[in-house]
Amino acid sequence: MIVQPFVRSVLAILLIFAATLAPGFAADAPRQKIRIATAAPSLSYFPIYAAVQKGMFAKRGFDVEMIQMAATLTAAALLNRSVDYTIIPSTIATAAARGAAAKVIHFSSVKLQHTLVVRPDVNAITDLAGKKIAGSGFGNLVAYEIQFLIDRYKLGPKTTIINAPSSIDRLIAVQKGLAEAAIIAAPADIKGEEMGLKRLVQMGTLLQIPQAGLAATDEKIKTQRGEVIEVLKAAIDGLEYTANQREDATALIGKWMALTPSQAAKAYDSVKDTYSRDGVPTAEQSKGYIAMLAATAGLNADLPAATIFDFSLSAAAAKELKK
Repeated sequence: MIVQPFVRSVLAILLIFAATLAPGFAADAPRQKIRIATAAPSLSYFPIYAAVQKGMFAKRGFDVEMIQMAATLTAAALLNRSVDYTIIPSTIATAAARGAAAKVIHFSSVKLQHTLVVRPDVNAITDLAGKKIAGSGFGNLVAYEIQFLIDRYKLGPKTTIINAPSSIDRLIAVQKGLAEAAIIAAPADIKGEEMGLKRLVQMGTLLQIPQAGLAATDEKIKTQRGEVIEVLKAAIDGLEYTANQREDATALIGKWMALTPSQAAKAYDSVKDTYSRDGVPTAEQSKGYIAMLAATAGLNADLPAATIFDFSLSAAAAKELKK
């Protein structure tokens, strides 16, 4: 039977219309709500934030709600299913090491985004022997970094840590001469430079310790693997965007962190090399993370990585994206 051109056109229109009504059609399908627990705005998880803001999660069918909460609450929120994922890995990794059914499944930043900021007359780390270094308390990541410097550079027992809670507090302490140096999180280190202080060394060049990523419960990993893979694809898209879209990423950083264009550009350049390419850390980075947890959370330094990590899904997501 020969179908006339007019009839073929009508049939084509009807087929397109039917397709739009079919289940699963992307344009009409309702998005799946997922909740992600976050810390205060931090460049350590910027690629995930960017993936949300740039529609990378929406493209994969997700409506993301980022819920800011204290780090100490995130493990309970995840395990109680109040949130689906958390970008704060340390609390859930510590809980997993002690038997909780959850894993860290992705790291967006795999090197520290902290800088040793010093007074202008300090020219080398060894100049800090016997001096005061400002940190954010004791038994945490910043204190671990300071102790690393004391040990590695043999600064001696008279080198002391003073407590100043926030990066801005620590910058003021150094500016006023209450301390000679401080560990400062990006992008506050740039503001320290504007205060007349010196950015001496980026800690990520000395310590490859991951800072932020994604964690999920074992149940979600096992029973909702498809969802987890798509979430990780969006997160990896965010990593690729951050690596390759400097101008746009810089503008987004400036808006998010309330920085001037110049400050945002410096912030981007200072952290761009700290991000993973596919969410999977190297063996050295995983080992460094466990060593940090052993020192700050009292975990066994010989803890098997599989107890707290499962990067198989990030690896699978990255592989699918390359197809």
